[in-house]
Amino acid sequence: MMSLPFLSQDKANHVVYGAVIALVAYAGLLAIGTPHAAWFAMLVVAIFAVGKEIHDRLKNRAAERAGLKPPHGVEVMDAVATLAGGGVVVAAALLPAWIG
Repeated sequence: MMSLPFLSQDKANHVVYGAVIALVAYAGLLAIGTPHAAWFAMLVVAIFAVGKEIHDRLKNRAAERAGLKPPHGVEVMDAVATLAGGGVVVAAALLPAWIG
């Protein structure tokens, strides 16, 4: 029997947030008639994914300067998980065009 891969709660949260961001961005971009809305939605997800990790790093540095424990983990894989969640939504949006 094959077991499913384990995904930590933190990474699962990032996947869900990435999907939600993509869905909201895609719907909004479609509503205003943006060409290539799915691709722009993915760009929005990428900005949020990277921006969140940069924000966490800056908060950690501020805490360290104040002599406090850094409050956030900063991991590239968090951004990757966020992008993966967005990618699922974008792939679903693009699927009809791909299958013709």
